[in-house]
Amino acid sequence: MPKLLTENLKYNYLSADEPPVRDERVGGCIAYCGSCSSFQGDFKSGCAQAQNRKFSQSGGCQLGLALGIINSLSNVITIVHSPLGCCSGLAGMAGVRNSNRASRGLTTEDQTFIHTNMDELDVVNGGIDKLTRAILYADKEYHPEVIAIVNGCVPGIIGDDIDSVVRELEPQISARLVPVHCEGFKSRFVSSGYDAANHGILKYLIRDPKEYPQLTEDAQIKYDFAKKYRISKTVNIFNVGSNSNGDEVELSRLVSALGLIPRVVPLNASVDVLDHLGEAALNVSICATHDDYILGHLKERYGTEYILDVLPIGINCTNTWVRKIAAHFHLEKEAEKLIEQENKELKEAIAPFVEILKGKKIFVGGGETRILTTADFYHSIGMELVGVKAHNVDRFVENLLQDIDNPDLVVEVAAGQPAEELNVLSHLKPDIYIGHVGANGWVTKLGIPNIPLFGMNINYMGYSGAFELARRAARALKNTNFSKNISRYIGHPLTEEWMNLDPKDNMIQGDLF
Repeated sequence: MPKLLTENLKYNYLSADEPPVRDERVGGCIAYCGSCSSFQGDFKSGCAQAQNRKFSQSGGCQLGLALGIINSLSNVITIVHSPLGCCSGLAGMAGVRNSNRASRGLTTEDQTFIHTNMDELDVVNGGIDKLTRAILYADKEYHPEVIAIVNGCVPGIIGDDIDSVVRELEPQISARLVPVHCEGFKSRFVSSGYDAANHGILKYLIRDPKEYPQLTEDAQIKYDFAKKYRISKTVNIFNVGSNSNGDEVELSRLVSALGLIPRVVPLNASVDVLDHLGEAALNVSICATHDDYILGHLKERYGTEYILDVLPIGINCTNTWVRKIAAHFHLEKEAEKLIEQENKELKEAIAPFVEILKGKKIFVGGGETRILTTADFYHSIGMELVGVKAHNVDRFVENLLQDIDNPDLVVEVAAGQPAEELNVLSHLKPDIYIGHVGANGWVTKLGIPNIPLFGMNINYMGYSGAFELARRAARALKNTNFSKNISRYIGHPLTEEWMNLDPKDNMIQGDLF
């Protein structure tokens, strides 16, 4: 797998109150349907980035992605500054948060959200007074370590200056105040929400490590030596919201097997852990879309090198992930010994599943890096990859696309858009679908058996994750009666005219308005 070139990217954005949107920073494509070969050419020429769709359904929300990161932190109170509708999913988000923490053996905490409930009068007069009262109340009533102010679309449109409020109130507040700008109307890329949350973490929660002046001179020397040794062996593994605890345990196991010290961050981390985030020899991303902004800044601030160009899913990509980490520490021999042993055991274990899956048609939909590495694994064990659907495509997976050896492979780019995806699937007729959470219900109505692309309680990454990918797909294909019965007796709501439409006909070059 070729190295991803990111040397031309600069990340000196922390002097600004909010990060640049991805449209400006990395570019990318949010609408496409065509062959892999045509997409590769159109992406290089810029034509793919200029495409839109005639009929469009809703996509994701930047505020939701930003909250997914911020809400995972320990002892944080979140203030959502927006009209009431933006908090409609917060109760479920709090439940997911505590489930995730419990699965990792972390203390569960009451998740408290405060909402400014902007109304029509606030749109005219501004909502700053409500926000100020909410911040003072949160600090007095709950005494959190962090108060995050998540800004919705409406205050962004009317110009509420949440950063001025933060600067004014900081001397009066014991908590750290973190403004998060995730106004969705500013970007076509829902993944800009990741940058918004990481911008707040970088600017307000990562501080220079604290010294311990109370130590004697001799004790300080010993402490500094031990600290330097620990940092020289520490590998930060940057987790994402789609990680399970099993994924984190597996990746930590592989890093430990090389004689290194794994540390999983930033989701579910404490403020103290974030303070020491710069104390690492290497930062390792498992999703470039999620992490490039924070890893780039950490390199510029602390000089910490990072690995960004591979996600450890499947045999080939996990091998590459291990080799890249080992190479940074000159542990190539240790890596090859580990890879040889793991590959031998894994291939023997999945042999019965490979016999079931070989020759079956598969379609994979979800986040760009995740789908391409997942597709690579299934293709490597003999399945026929007929199509992929990415939420968006940017420069971080351009080389992964070039590795695809099937020029006719169907590539769809769409965040959400279930009607369009069902149209594509009805033409391709895969034997099994691997897709993002939320898509599986629609796909079942087509009669296609499927498994989720990720799950909070399921291991997908590393070598043990590859075993689970093979096992779960084989199990889904053993008995397909459920999806067939759903299709027969319920069906989907889309018209025959829509389903017969060539999906490429829904694309249009340039903006509609």
